[in-house]
Amino acid sequence: MQVDLNFDLVGLDGVKVAVAGELIAGVLAAQTKGDAIKLLDWALSFYKKEVVTMDASDLIKLKEIISNAENVTVLAKSPILKYLDTVK
Repeated sequence: MQVDLNFDLVGLDGVKVAVAGELIAGVLAAQTKGDAIKLLDWALSFYKKEVVTMDASDLIKLKEIISNAENVTVLAKSPILKYLDTVK
């Protein structure tokens, strides 16, 4: 599966506040548990606006990390998780 988080996140006013991949790169880089090598590789790729190839278990793990990220608001989580639900 190809995951491309190179899209804008917008605030309630519709103004761009971040790029999804850059935001998630920070979340992944801050993880203290899990496969450190894989998570950092993903973080670096998303930050550089690259497409990341994942299998189904990787995609589930990414969704879990995003869902459980306490420092990410629903304004960011919702569009990212909705996008990830479309990845096949």
